[in-house]
This record gives sequence, structure tokens and C-alpha cells, in this order.
Amino acid sequence: MAMKATATTRAPRGTKILTQAFFAAAAGIPDMQRAAVIKSALAAIRDELKNARAKAKIAKARTVKSGAGAKAPKAAPAKARKTGSAGGKSATRKIARKPAPVAPAEA
Repeated sequence: MAMKATATTRAPRGTKILTQAFFAAAAGIPDMQRAAVIKSALAAIRDELKNARAKAKIAKARTVKSGAGAKAPKAAPAKARKTGSAGGKSATRKIARKPAPVAPAEA
């Protein structure tokens, strides 16, 4: 049986820009400290991503637990608003339109 080649996936949009910014910032650090600073920066990034995933997981659990995933009943349709005029006519009445003027035919 032949092995299937693994599909290559493209990196999400913005990855290249973020990578370039990271290494540009790292280039500004003195050589003696660069390795340690990069290592701690990557650890901090990993921690931030881990915390963001945990928060998203908690938020998802709350919505599922509260039943927000179920369909909510639709709101009742709004009633037509009455105008302040004496006749009590509604604001939604239709307005008669004048026909468009017809251009005189040339002879």
C-alpha cells in the first residue's frame, strides 16, 4: 500500500509580517543577550496563546451551559408609530406618486 504524501498547508495571513517584525526587533538586541531574550520572548508568547485558548474554552463552556446555543424566540414585530396629527393617521400610509413627465415627441 502506497503512503499518501502529506499535504502542505499555507500559513495564515499576516504570518510573514509578524515573523519579520519579530526578527527585526531581535536584530536590535546585542549579540550577547539575543539568545536569552528570544527564548524568553517565545516562552511569553506561548503563555499568552495558552491563556487565550483557556479563556476561549471557558467562554464557550459558559455559552453552552447557559443555553445560548439554542434558538432564541424572535422578537414581536414593532407596531406602526402614530403621528401627532389630529387625524391619528399612521406614519406608514402610502403616498400617491405623480406620474413622470413625458417628453414631447419630435415630428
